[in-house]
Amino acid sequence: MIATIIKQPGETLRPAVAFFGNASIAAIQGVTVIARGLVPGAVALVASATLVGGVVTLALSGGSDGERYAVTIRADDAHGQTLESETEVVLIESTWATPDGGAGWLSIAALVKRFTLDEVVRMTDADGSGRIDRDLLIGALVDAQAIAEAHIASRYALPLATVPRILEMAVGDLARARLYPRGAPEGIADQAKAAMALLVRIQEGKATLGLPAAAVPAEAVSDTPIVIAPGRRAYPTGLDDY
Repeated sequence: MIATIIKQPGETLRPAVAFFGNASIAAIQGVTVIARGLVPGAVALVASATLVGGVVTLALSGGSDGERYAVTIRADDAHGQTLESETEVVLIESTWATPDGGAGWLSIAALVKRFTLDEVVRMTDADGSGRIDRDLLIGALVDAQAIAEAHIASRYALPLATVPRILEMAVGDLARARLYPRGAPEGIADQAKAAMALLVRIQEGKATLGLPAAAVPAEAVSDTPIVIAPGRRAYPTGLDDY
């Protein structure tokens, strides 16, 4: 089975490499990288390998968002047998921002981890390119987060310093359902409905997030009490002769 690694373009990853039978490696023969060709003019993925204590570790850097790379490592085990291990490295720019510049609550990598890469590609790959349509996916995430923010804004101060896992789950379920323009399948629709029900409970104060409460507007608070007392009528005769 080919392992899949998700990497952001600007980061360097150092995953350990598994060979058949968890064999102890004595020497590295070489590392090859082949781009799948999903992104025209994609930046090359740089891959190198080191061997320490019989374990091979890759160093992966570079690459272009949306591209996939096949990384093959050939090595000799302690018995002189040549082994081969292949890893698919998928480049995904994970972070995104709301239209007003706010941080996205749920990263694309977290969404992919929860719903699988195959499903996210299937839901967003409108042109058959075999990769995630980033604009389409972010659009669904922006809408889902806006719905969540609207429900919790009266209870919690925005922007959130930390995003509870339960809100990440709600945004993920809502965004996933929104990627089905003709209506989400039953199970996915049920999860979105459950997420909405949770947000309503938070809005009503029936569920809590353990975060700082929303601040009361300054104009609603006064150190000087307003006193209303009965007084004399301005026109005691009631304007009888007017």
